Amino acid sequence: MNQLSKFFATLLLKVILFLLIFGGSSVNAQSRSTSISISDNGKTSISVKNGFGNNFHVEFRGDITLSDDDMDVVAISRGGFMEIKKSAFGNRRRILIESNNSGQLIKKYYVGSSERNFDSEGRKWMAEILLEVVRTSTLGSEQRVDRIYRKGGAYGVLKEVGFIGGNHVKSRYIKLLLEKDLKNADLISVLKVVGDDIDSDHHRADILKANITKFLSTEASITAFIEAASEIDSDHHKAEVLKRLVKNGAIKENQLNALFVIARDIDSDYHKSSVLTTVLRSSSLNNSNLKLLLSTAKEIDSDHHKSQVFQTALNTEGVTDDTFHTLLNVLESMDSDSHLDNVLSKVLRKKLSPSSLSHALKQVGNMDSDSHKANVLKIAVRKELNSENIDALINVLDHMGSDHHRADVFKQMARNTYSDEQLSKIFTSIKNINSDYHKAESLIAFSRTASKYGQQTKEAYRSACKSISSDSHYRRASNAIE
Repeated sequence: MNQLSKFFATLLLKVILFLLIFGGSSVNAQSRSTSISISDNGKTSISVKNGFGNNFHVEFRGDITLSDDDMDVVAISRGGFMEIKKSAFGNRRRILIESNNSGQLIKKYYVGSSERNFDSEGRKWMAEILLEVVRTSTLGSEQRVDRIYRKGGAYGVLKEVGFIGGNHVKSRYIKLLLEKDLKNADLISVLKVVGDDIDSDHHRADILKANITKFLSTEASITAFIEAASEIDSDHHKAEVLKRLVKNGAIKENQLNALFVIARDIDSDYHKSSVLTTVLRSSSLNNSNLKLLLSTAKEIDSDHHKSQVFQTALNTEGVTDDTFHTLLNVLESMDSDSHLDNVLSKVLRKKLSPSSLSHALKQVGNMDSDSHKANVLKIAVRKELNSENIDALINVLDHMGSDHHRADVFKQMARNTYSDEQLSKIFTSIKNINSDYHKAESLIAFSRTASKYGQQTKEAYRSACKSISSDSHYRRASNAIE
């Protein structure tokens, strides 16, 4: 070999050594994968790829019993077997263990295609490989959890979970641990591991949902549960866990704030709204929590989903005036007149204070569509209106472009009773209608009421009539009060 060839060979060797020493862990972490299949005849196959050609494959059938130090197989149920294959850098090794009719184990060891002595070579290799096998698969998991728990309690099992690489296997060990009679402190420790050490949203959510009754036994464990749920990235899984938490009914009012904080991290409008509507339907909220919920709903981008939350909130009993103001404030984040129409119409069917009613009318003024404005205002004018409410209502009407819709609202208003001062303001507003026809129709609707009032009201009515240019419409309106 010439000097140049030796140089490149040396360089290549150094690169390989560098990758093995400094890059092996990160590369292996990125390329590690585990696949598990179970056939109809009960045979389980587990394939693990660790990167750099360091892979192994395990097949077994029956109940496998491991030694207490996880370095040997001491028993296999009758008719069962276990085979371990491992390849690393082109080196292939295999162990086959079978149970004969007498229940004795027959162990064979192969390197490549050649059988070697098991006791002198195979046993040593099994001691090296078996712990890796059990920590990368669910092989012997039930037996191992029982054994570790007897010696070290929940702490011991959770410590072992820290050595396990795959989320599937971690999840299996945690689920087996949760079958034990754990103390509340142990449950909190489990929840911390679920939140910190399991990377899979699916497995996190699966553990939390499957054991929700255990986890929600105390306020401390509920808090730990919420913290673990906050580590879930998937909107779907996070929403499912939060909804299960709420439906269970164990969450306390003072813990809802933490739940709303997690809900804010949900990006999907659908999933965020589904959590909030579940809270509204499953929990009896005080007004403080209801206001927090409404503030959380404000962050929903979709007016459709936002509207669903607001309308569900309006079904809550005992909503205070302060909470109505909060709801009306967050409506400013909505752009859709159709959805605003739906929410405001429902608001105005509630028993409102004069202050809340004026606030609602001002929000109607923020709508662009005269049609939707008219729909809402026709509901509003059925209520008892004070002078402040009349002023807010007229302000909205004066800024409407459609004479048709303005007249519809005035005709609905004419069914109520007003003071002289209020009627004067109404007639002044009617004067601002451009269409003589709609102006006359609006005045005629009030004519019977106006004729029963004093001279001041009648003069205000006649003044509005004089603003009509059309003789025929003027006569219709002025004659109506005579």
